[in-house]
Amino acid sequence: MNEPYFGQKEVVPDEPKIRKALGDLYPAYRELVDLTGPFSREWKYYGKNYGWQLKVTHNGKALLYITPLKGSFRVGFAVRENEKELLLNSKLSRKTKGELETARKYSEGYPIRVDVTARADMKNLQVMVQILQEART
Repeated sequence: MNEPYFGQKEVVPDEPKIRKALGDLYPAYRELVDLTGPFSREWKYYGKNYGWQLKVTHNGKALLYITPLKGSFRVGFAVRENEKELLLNSKLSRKTKGELETARKYSEGYPIRVDVTARADMKNLQVMVQILQEART
């Protein structure tokens, strides 16, 4: 597992630092942030192991978390029960569907993590974000 790029509480992420951390994937990060439209965004520090994450919420509930890594980023979701079938019947990748099918349920939902290491990974995220946004608005 890659360590968070912003693992120290004193190093608060800002756009120039994020651009430097993500390099060629910075446009993909911006695309993801833009996809979340009117949802609220806040940088939160979750400790040394998880570092700073951009928490995207709607009505106080998390839609997703973005964790910058060196040259890539991770997106975490907590999929609710009513959203699980929508995602399993979508155009998501087999890998993501498999992860969702075997995910252990927690009070927040089923945890799914997607590592974005190439621009092509965005197609899968676009599907997830669109479905979850529609389900939550």
